[in-house]
Amino acid sequence: MKIVIIGAGAMGGLYGAYLSRKNQVIMVDTVEAVVQTIREKGITVREPDGSEHVYKENITAYRSGQCPEKADLIILFVKSIYLESALEQNKELFHQDAIVMSLQNGAGNDRKIEKYVPKERIIIGTSKHSARSEGCGVVSHAGKGETTIGSNHGAEELLKRVEAALKGCDFETVISHDIQRIIWSKLFVNLSVNTFTAITQTPIGYMIQNDYAWNFAKRLIYEAVEVAEEDGTYFDRREVLANVHKVCEDAKNGYSSMYQDRKRKLRTEIDAINGAIVEQAKLYGVPVPYNTLIVDLIHAIEGAYEYYD
Repeated sequence: MKIVIIGAGAMGGLYGAYLSRKNQVIMVDTVEAVVQTIREKGITVREPDGSEHVYKENITAYRSGQCPEKADLIILFVKSIYLESALEQNKELFHQDAIVMSLQNGAGNDRKIEKYVPKERIIIGTSKHSARSEGCGVVSHAGKGETTIGSNHGAEELLKRVEAALKGCDFETVISHDIQRIIWSKLFVNLSVNTFTAITQTPIGYMIQNDYAWNFAKRLIYEAVEVAEEDGTYFDRREVLANVHKVCEDAKNGYSSMYQDRKRKLRTEIDAINGAIVEQAKLYGVPVPYNTLIVDLIHAIEGAYEYYD
């Protein structure tokens, strides 16, 4: 397949590198230094076992809005806050036969994509891989896991094509016929772990080690479960808490992406995570004071970056 990946950060770089094993991959990014590095040196992936691999064959890169290629599959890995601008800049890529897949954090990304792509050709999903950027074109692959994909509108044939492409490049892949449940389940993790550890500037495990932290996380999660149920997806609260708790146990020494954004003084994805809960809650009249507070706190922290050393 010919695959375009929009967003050449940590996760985009990881998927681009692996997919280039058996496909032609075009990376698209807004940062010229990233584009030039990938063109000249490819993508370097540092694996959890300490090994390092350089992927240069079958990879090229373009600045956002300048890619002339027509791809079979377009994968979106930009931060949710930049999704609309990325879609607008690269709208010429979305021809009628292209499959468009979002593996982004947050909820509601598919609604934005539908403005540019027929909904029947949109695939959404989640990834349990973890990675962080070590500089232009260099990715540290911290952990492996399933890539789960699905569609709100059937698209069984497209799902199987994408599944085959991912599995062929060593991505453990699952097709879900209840993808909204998967999206919500990941959102429960992100809206508690990501945001709380960004505020406290602690490793992920801290949230379950401290009773005050875990109690606050529970309140965030309970509000979100109420919104999910009003939206038509039902959950056992004990199972949701157990899943979040296990994530914290398994990644206890790791740091969330939002924590890393704060350390780098970058805008976070808070509006696509807790902010998505707040916006959905308005539609159904569900009170979400804790999630509203978290959104305000993170934006206040972003506004204070200029005061940090």
